[in-house]
Amino acid sequence: MNEAPFASTLSTSGFLGLTDAGFRPLQQVQGTAVTSLGYQRKPRSRGVVASGGRRPQMVRGGVYYPPGTDTIQQFLYTGTWSELEERTGAYNVTRRLALQRLRDAARRAGALAVVDVRVHRGRFGHAARAIEFTALGTAVTSDRFEADEEDPIPLVSLSGTDFWKLVESGVWPLGLVGGASVVFVLSGYRTQRARFRLSRRSLPNQEYEDYTNGLSSARFHASARLREEATKLGAAGVLGISVGVTPREQRDDNLMVTVEMLGTAVASLDGGAPQVVAYALGLGTP
Repeated sequence: MNEAPFASTLSTSGFLGLTDAGFRPLQQVQGTAVTSLGYQRKPRSRGVVASGGRRPQMVRGGVYYPPGTDTIQQFLYTGTWSELEERTGAYNVTRRLALQRLRDAARRAGALAVVDVRVHRGRFGHAARAIEFTALGTAVTSDRFEADEEDPIPLVSLSGTDFWKLVESGVWPLGLVGGASVVFVLSGYRTQRARFRLSRRSLPNQEYEDYTNGLSSARFHASARLREEATKLGAAGVLGISVGVTPREQRDDNLMVTVEMLGTAVASLDGGAPQVVAYALGLGTP
């Protein structure tokens, strides 16, 4: 009796590329995590004090105000931004839980790696304060490679074709790394006037500087967390980084922006790509 057919997320070219590299798909695997978002205090204009020309500092509510702010009036004019630590932590922890469950499912299937991993994030049904992360990929094994039981199973966001190219050139993926940051932008009077369409200030082209600064801050923090995860794996680099930006307008022209980054950490195989003998993979461990 023939074995049951496998299910996968692979394209035709990806499947053929994996086969050429000595891998074969086992089954489609998935990991999911749903988290309820707890209370998050948002920045407010109250509690801001004049800096008197001194260096910028953090004040009550985690509010950041830019260099050169000397008066409360100037602060209210330019606006400010602050990372929401509780919300940011929920996004990062939930993503890691979903990926870990995907890895556990792959280990139960006897996989060497998981390729073509896709991570979807969104609201959970009608629960207004809950987020869901779902990771989906194809578990693969190989007669050409073997790994120690203690080695973590690498999760790869690259396609089957790109995975084959990596292996053939002597590079091994270590796993998915990512970072998220949620920043709340408290819009200033300058932005509020520019967005009010009945005012003359709204007529010319202009930059919403507080939105720009808030988005830049979120991108910087998300990138820093991605690099930190890659460093812990002992990676030489990160490939195929995707960036997701989700702006959500609040009351009074305020803005909450979420930036998420995800990529595949890689390192070189010692001695280059193997030819016909099995290669024991033990990368990324100190």
